[in-house]
Amino acid sequence: MAYSSYAWLLPMELEGLLEEYKIDGCVFPVQGLFSAEHLDEIDALLSKLVADRPQVDKGDEQNLAPEDLLNLHLICKEVLDLCREPKVLQVAARILGTEDLSVFTSRILCKEPKTGKEIVWHQDSNYWPLTAPDNPKPTGDLTVEDVAPQVTSLWLALDPVTQRNGAMEVLPFSAQPESCQTLPKEFVVDSGGSTDGFDNFNLSLDETKLNVSKRRRVSIQRGEAEFHSAYTIHRSDANRSDVRRMAWIVRYCATGTRVVPGVRGSFDGGYQLVPLAAKAKLRLCSVSDKGEDGRVLRSIYAPCFGNAVKELKK
Repeated sequence: MAYSSYAWLLPMELEGLLEEYKIDGCVFPVQGLFSAEHLDEIDALLSKLVADRPQVDKGDEQNLAPEDLLNLHLICKEVLDLCREPKVLQVAARILGTEDLSVFTSRILCKEPKTGKEIVWHQDSNYWPLTAPDNPKPTGDLTVEDVAPQVTSLWLALDPVTQRNGAMEVLPFSAQPESCQTLPKEFVVDSGGSTDGFDNFNLSLDETKLNVSKRRRVSIQRGEAEFHSAYTIHRSDANRSDVRRMAWIVRYCATGTRVVPGVRGSFDGGYQLVPLAAKAKLRLCSVSDKGEDGRVLRSIYAPCFGNAVKELKK
């Protein structure tokens, strides 16, 4: 069912969206989050950030794809503003049961034509060492047993999404009831290995143990959105088409959520969850603050390269 209305999500419509999300761990297409004019502005902003991105150094241990820009909201004012869109927050607040929200991560994911890579079946919960917001333990006493991420992800399409250009596929909770929580280790292909990057976590799921015949393809139009849980099993293909596939992704959690130290190596350098109710204590730049070469300031891209990259190419 598509969720939209001229008055934006009437109460009955919103309840239907929430019920579908509760049953399946995902809901799409959600329509009407942004006007056509605002969508054009978002497209222009994200396209500029993608076009001006610096290339990662060849020594980057994470081999971060240049199409994948992470956490620019920590530096870029316009990106942080985009995380505060009222209609998006309305849905996220109802899903998470609180209006006191924080941004866990943001992501510009742009699969250019004939590029990108396959992302295997996985649960985000395996990668995110987050507590429940009401966990009473002091941070120093937290262990892996306290990992219980309560996160909802917005996935907004800036281009029509098709099977050819790498549409995400999801496996609803109703098709795989065990996935309402992090799946047991027997579902994981290999739980060993390093923690330096997505592929190297070795936490891909064994497709032979999944009810993949019930998968749903998130083929949505420009301006439509999908929301999914940290536990929703999902995957995507590379972009094999001749057209771009760009998405804007924000992961929201309840304020009070904390990172469990020492559980995922890539988080140990510090990970800042940004509360939206209070003014964030961030030193922000703007895309209008140009560098000497007339491009977006290089410092805006600093968060997306993480600790593994020593420097960016000149």
